[in-house]
Amino acid sequence: MAENLRKTNENDLKFNLNHLLFKMLREFSTRSENIIIKRFGLDSRGARTLSVIGREYGITRERVRQIEVETINKLKNRKEKHGVGEIFDYIKKEIENRGGLMSREKIMELLFSKGDNTEINEKTILLFLLLDEKIKKHKETKIYEELYFYKEENVLKFERIIRKLEDYFKKSKKSASFEEMLKLINEKLKDMDDGFLSSQVVETYLGASKIIRKNILDEWGYEKWPSINPKSIKDKIYLVLKKEKNPLHFTEITDRTNEIWKGRKRANKQTVHNELIKDERFVLIGRGVYALKEWGYRPGAVLDIVIDVLKERGEAGDDQEEIIKTVLKKRRVKRNTIIINLHNKKYFEKLPNRIYRLKQI
Repeated sequence: MAENLRKTNENDLKFNLNHLLFKMLREFSTRSENIIIKRFGLDSRGARTLSVIGREYGITRERVRQIEVETINKLKNRKEKHGVGEIFDYIKKEIENRGGLMSREKIMELLFSKGDNTEINEKTILLFLLLDEKIKKHKETKIYEELYFYKEENVLKFERIIRKLEDYFKKSKKSASFEEMLKLINEKLKDMDDGFLSSQVVETYLGASKIIRKNILDEWGYEKWPSINPKSIKDKIYLVLKKEKNPLHFTEITDRTNEIWKGRKRANKQTVHNELIKDERFVLIGRGVYALKEWGYRPGAVLDIVIDVLKERGEAGDDQEEIIKTVLKKRRVKRNTIIINLHNKKYFEKLPNRIYRLKQI
């Protein structure tokens, strides 16, 4: 059955697992079935408390708890009848291939297609994994996400590696690509005489960590760094521009910020614009268009840029078209704006053949 799950269309995958659980639940009384559905929120209405369900059925919260435990135990006893054991064999194999542990999120990625109802998938996984008594679970901590595993020693190894990485990043203060992380982790393991990890295992470990994180540029680093886990608008703006690798209008920056950090407090255009004006990392290069200073842009008006260009040309000056081309690489303005500035006799003099140079003082 597990093999069939992997061969089905991705859109059918979620339906198969949920359908299987509901099929198993229908073998019990309507009350038992509904109590499980309500406790785990399998009806898209959120998980209900023991007290809420007790009032609905006119029984005590303790009786609700007893029915929940009894029904889950019966589900465990009937899993072989429905071929659930094969699915757990598949999950166990995948967990072992990924270093002996997986976060709930990774198991969801394994069993469900992207874009499905994440909330329902989480509730389904919570119930489904309870049916295999061999799978152990660690609750979420400050170090890692909720973990599922078979051997405690794998979790201890994972913790050692994450702590080593935390120490490394605190000292180096430099982010790293995934390839660099792979090399770094295996170097640390060599020092600990603790084997070799494949890229798949490293990816799983990093995905389960809460103190080593990846930013929107696919750079790994310490979770508390603003370059990895930005809290302020200005740091989010910086990462957006770094990711886009091109100057953007402040309204586009606002839209990208809200797209990337969904679920967070939404940025508004005026706040973004204010931060762009105040922060020296950003340079206005056109009407509402900003670039990063580190890309080689310098602050200043079009006049300042034209002066810089002609300083580089020296006494010989340069042709009007060449000046315009050079300025347009540094500023997003109209040609006429540059020409108007070139006609400023206070700073420039015009020579024959539309050659301009800085005014000799």
